[in-house]
Amino acid sequence: MDSLPDAIVQYILSYMDNAKDVVICNCVSKRWKDSMPYIRSLYFPRSSFDSHKGGDSPDDIVLKMVSVIERLENLVVYSPFSGAGLASWLSIIGPSLKYLELRMDNLADYQACLESPSKLDYLTAAQNLESLKLWGVLMARSPKWDVFQKLKNLEIVGAKLEDPALSTVLQACPNLTNLVLLGCEGVRSVSIQLPHLDQCKLDFYGSGNCSLSMVCPQIKVLEVQGCSWIRVRDAKHLSKLSIANNAGNDLP
Repeated sequence: MDSLPDAIVQYILSYMDNAKDVVICNCVSKRWKDSMPYIRSLYFPRSSFDSHKGGDSPDDIVLKMVSVIERLENLVVYSPFSGAGLASWLSIIGPSLKYLELRMDNLADYQACLESPSKLDYLTAAQNLESLKLWGVLMARSPKWDVFQKLKNLEIVGAKLEDPALSTVLQACPNLTNLVLLGCEGVRSVSIQLPHLDQCKLDFYGSGNCSLSMVCPQIKVLEVQGCSWIRVRDAKHLSKLSIANNAGNDLP
């Protein structure tokens, strides 16, 4: 291992993202450990810390790993984490992140949702995001976000949303080209005004009486489920349309 050229080691690490694999490689040799700053992606599966017995908390372990990476661009965390942990990570890697995917798992934690700052509020530290995907999120109040000018892709899967909160989220992402809201509950009225949006998939879970208004002149693909009233203006580029007026889908 130690005889490999630097370029090859760095190339291999650039394709390695599973956190467990990264840790194992660090134990192989000092050479691999010294190359960790060149990693661009990190993925923490849901079971990452199931057998953890050390003194450091999962939040601290993630922090130690991201702290030694010079420019982390992609971070996926399915394992449980706290708001304080997320804040500490993003204070270091926020400016370099392009892709962020988080399993929030706070659908039943209404009190935590009302805390200020909340987990969602901390995301504003990653201002250069190009893609954001959130799983299992409770959004009872509007997140305190600055505008994500570079964000092109937003996906929220399995969520409880209030109308004002969703409106705030969409206003903070004015340059989206792809919007996915799947298995979202609690939405009654949605207004989407995004000049660059060309693909949109909406699945609202509930009674099926949600209303949708869209002004997206570049929209090409639109899939809607769970709305009883839909109005789409200026849709001359629309090439694919799918509408289902029912109560939405259960998550897989």
